[in-house]
Amino acid sequence: MKDVKKTRRYNKWIGCLGFLGLRGFWYFKTHDISELYYFMYFAWFGHFLLSKINVSITDEMYLENEKNARAFIGILAIFLISILTMLSMFVRDLDLKPFIVATFVILVLSYSIKLYLLEK
Repeated sequence: MKDVKKTRRYNKWIGCLGFLGLRGFWYFKTHDISELYYFMYFAWFGHFLLSKINVSITDEMYLENEKNARAFIGILAIFLISILTMLSMFVRDLDLKPFIVATFVILVLSYSIKLYLLEK
C-alpha cells in the first residue's frame, strides 16, 4: 500500500469571496445591525496570501511556522476577548455584535498574514 500524504492547496480565487464584505457598508444606510455580519466575508481575503505559500511538500519548517502562527493567534484571541469582556462590563447598553464580527475577521486575517510572513 502506498503512503499517500494529502497536500494542502489553497485556491487563490476563493479570496474573491471577500468582496461580499462590501455589502456590510449598507449598515450605514439601513442601520440594521444584521448588515454588519457581511463584514465577516472580509476574512476570505486571507486566501490570497495563503495561496502564495508552497505547501506541496510539508516539511518541518512549515510545521514550525504553522505552530508559531497559531500561538500568535492564541495570544491575540485572549487579548481581543479580554477587551470584549471589559467593554461588556463597563458599557451596559452596548451591542457587541459588530465587535464580535471584527474580532473574527481580525483573527482569521492575522493568521493568514503571520503564516505568510513566517514562510516568506
